[in-house]
Amino acid sequence: MKAESARRKPSFALLLNGSDFACEVLQALQQSNVCPRLLVLPEYPPAVSAATQAAPAAQLLTRSPRRLIKLAGNIEIAYAPRARQAECAHLLRQQEIEFILVACWPYLIDKLLLESATRAAVNLHPSLLPAYRGPDPIGAQLDCAEAHPGVSLHLLNAQFDQGDIVAQAELERPENDRASLERCCAVLGCELFIGALNEYDAGWNLVPQPPLAGDLADAVASER
Repeated sequence: MKAESARRKPSFALLLNGSDFACEVLQALQQSNVCPRLLVLPEYPPAVSAATQAAPAAQLLTRSPRRLIKLAGNIEIAYAPRARQAECAHLLRQQEIEFILVACWPYLIDKLLLESATRAAVNLHPSLLPAYRGPDPIGAQLDCAEAHPGVSLHLLNAQFDQGDIVAQAELERPENDRASLERCCAVLGCELFIGALNEYDAGWNLVPQPPLAGDLADAVASER
């Protein structure tokens, strides 16, 4: 057996919403034969009753956006709205999750949840940070006709999009429509994530990001 195929695949949870970019990330991971052990969504579907929402997040398996559910297949799904992150953290610890990967998440993640991963918690951001921080980097780059779009994989911390850079890469060619840019960024981002998994034991060469200026920091926070 080849060493590459024999290598143990790290366990990770993918935190995502039902956006097209998030779905593209999940699809790209699956096509690379690197699948999350657990999918975590930030909100309960609208059809879930208040009584059902009171159930522990670790036990709640319900409907979510159609494309995401179709892609998920048999992967377990849990929900972690802002008020129930402690329960999600408990679930990740129970499942001995090594890494958290985030692809589109609407609010800051509590330290307790971040630290439930035994190795690292990272975010996949479809721009070359620190450029295009904020909730819609794809749209912002299209609006600006960005000639050098790319993807950043960065550590999660207490600020949006400001953690140390784990890896970055520029797309070979820019795309001028949203669907194509999302797809290309997702594929490239997954390559960065898989590379980071393989390099973790050797040590990541982290690159700190410059802090946001006050006015820009307020603008980013207000857009979430």
